[in-house]
Amino acid sequence: MKIENKKKPFANILLYISAAIGIVLIAMTCIALKYYQSMDTLKNVKFIAHRGLSSKYYENSEKAFLAAAKSDFFYGIETDVYFTADNVAVCSHDNDAFVDGSVKITSSNYEEIKDLPLKKDSYGFENAGLCRFDRYLEICADYGKTAVIELKDYYMSEDEIKKVVDMARSVCGDEFVIVSFSKKHIQTVLSFDPDVKTQHVVQNDINIQTSLLEGYDVTDYFGHLTKNLIDDAHGQGRKVGVWTVNNIMLAIKYANYGVDYISTDKDFSKDWWQALLK
Repeated sequence: MKIENKKKPFANILLYISAAIGIVLIAMTCIALKYYQSMDTLKNVKFIAHRGLSSKYYENSEKAFLAAAKSDFFYGIETDVYFTADNVAVCSHDNDAFVDGSVKITSSNYEEIKDLPLKKDSYGFENAGLCRFDRYLEICADYGKTAVIELKDYYMSEDEIKKVVDMARSVCGDEFVIVSFSKKHIQTVLSFDPDVKTQHVVQNDINIQTSLLEGYDVTDYFGHLTKNLIDDAHGQGRKVGVWTVNNIMLAIKYANYGVDYISTDKDFSKDWWQALLK
């Protein structure tokens, strides 16, 4: 009897271990199936790296652009453009991009600011320097990515807009898109080159409906974009993008809605498991 009592706990332990292994295997199988289903759902959407691969490197930096360029996941790479006072185009989301907030890109010469430290970005990255726009275009062209160029500066002149278009056309050929919150900027782009692909950046359903009626392709904030709006846009022969989607389940939702483009900070082909846990 004593021997049997000693064997029972050991047998129970083996049983528990076997059950635990079975649960782990089932969980891993479910996760793997979810991954492959997710990737299959997303394969018809064109993903745009928002400010480069900005979840891994400082936004709008050369490292972020290169990381996105080297990933097969991304169709395009997005950046924001400002001009310095001496007419050098640089990639930055903000005019006051520096640790010293009193320094503005548009009122400074390039040589004065090119090595200044940039302020922390939305992911907390720092210690990066400005990336020139021509370098960004080279990266897109070298790796076969579509350059998605946002005219961020509301006060950008027509000459500066023309320079952006000319530079993009010269380096990237047809593989670039100009996007802007400003319809005036888009109209200026098209007045110089009517064959340029453009998108109006909108933030609510009223804006998107107006822009669609006026004949614009659009890209909308994910919190406002609905399947009905996407269907309306496609019914009018327009393309629709959504920004900025950093959760894979939300990306799947919009993929099922039929959206054409998704802007994201993440490479879901590598970071999908993190996104699934959110």
